[in-house]
Amino acid sequence: MRKLLIATGFLVGSFAASAAQADIVSVKGEEARLYFQGLYPAYILFLKGGIPEDTPDAWVDQPYMAVLDVQGGPEAGKSVILHLVTTSERSPQPEWCVTEGAGEFGGHGPTCINSDAPKSMNQLRFKVKVRYANEAENLPAELQDRDWAEYPELPGRRESEVFGPAELHIVRE
Repeated sequence: MRKLLIATGFLVGSFAASAAQADIVSVKGEEARLYFQGLYPAYILFLKGGIPEDTPDAWVDQPYMAVLDVQGGPEAGKSVILHLVTTSERSPQPEWCVTEGAGEFGGHGPTCINSDAPKSMNQLRFKVKVRYANEAENLPAELQDRDWAEYPELPGRRESEVFGPAELHIVRE
């Protein structure tokens, strides 16, 4: 009898958890770069253009799961599973960012330049960890059915470093 009650409780709890709607925050950029940070799985994601200026920064307080959907260019239709890196004292996540190259999105590295107008390039920088497609089962149902790209065949590492438009869907629980 006790095993039956435990099993019933588990099933009810599982159903309630799956029925709960995930809080998904989306940020879309006209262009994007997925910049290798030097040691897999560390990457930096830049989204640029078309981002509302009231988009908050420095709010990532845990390694949220996210999905990057590439919507244009040679890799349109591909998606990547990511974990966001949490904000630290020296590295706000995400961060409004000015990089070298300005309007041409030709930045030469992941460093944000000190600026009195950090939103002037309309570019957000996210530090991320790239994940494998088998983690899709941990995503909300509406984000699971994708054509997943994995390391080493990630968007931006093939025909063109800059791709997009792209949309980042962040799962906030």
